[in-house]
Amino acid sequence: MLNDARTSLEVRPTTAPVWKSRLLPVLIVVLFMSTIAAYFLGKYSAEIEWQDALEAFNMLEQDHRRLIKENTQLKESLEFEKAKSQRDLQIKRQAYDEIAQTLASSSHEIAGLREDIRFYESIIDSHEDKEGLQIKSVSLQAGSVKGDYQYRVIIVNSDYGKSKSKGSLVIELEGLQDGKLTTINASRGKSGQDIALLFKYFQRVDAQLTIPEGFQPQRLHVTASLTGGKAIKTEKWYSWETLLNKSGSEQG
Repeated sequence: MLNDARTSLEVRPTTAPVWKSRLLPVLIVVLFMSTIAAYFLGKYSAEIEWQDALEAFNMLEQDHRRLIKENTQLKESLEFEKAKSQRDLQIKRQAYDEIAQTLASSSHEIAGLREDIRFYESIIDSHEDKEGLQIKSVSLQAGSVKGDYQYRVIIVNSDYGKSKSKGSLVIELEGLQDGKLTTINASRGKSGQDIALLFKYFQRVDAQLTIPEGFQPQRLHVTASLTGGKAIKTEKWYSWETLLNKSGSEQG
């Protein structure tokens, strides 16, 4: 049997091109590598972001520590300034108190000096008109305890010599005791002696007298006397009420 080319038919199986079969593994490899690359790229980016975040956290922590330190230093500085201000204020107050005390003491001293100057001036003036032994002034002041009184007597001697004059001062208080006129010697102390005088120009006597209970004082009798070659005696009477009210006004 003859084969006719027009009538014969041969069936062959179809096959894919070679390049396609080779491309598929490449694509798989590329996809796998891309996945791996994307993974490592993402991991790298995450690590970078983590490092940035960690550095930012460290910076914030450092700033926080720095602020705490500055705050502590500022607090200590404020406490120091507060303590210093209080100390300065205390020192100033102490200085002001000391100045006030000094001024008060100075004022008291100045008042005492003025009183002494007036006293010396009065002595000098008295020498122009009077000579000899004088009871210059007597002052009286009530004490803090009932019946106690402080008195001051100033004796002047314008007829003085080279040596000091010696003598005595007698203070007698005249008044009523149980309706009777009574005289009390107020110048004698525990020794029973009168007040001693020893001076050249003048002497100031400050002493205390106590009035017995029930005694009504009326007059104060002051007697000054000098012994020796120029023996002399002088005396004065003072109203009790006048001495208390006017501190030293004379009567008789």
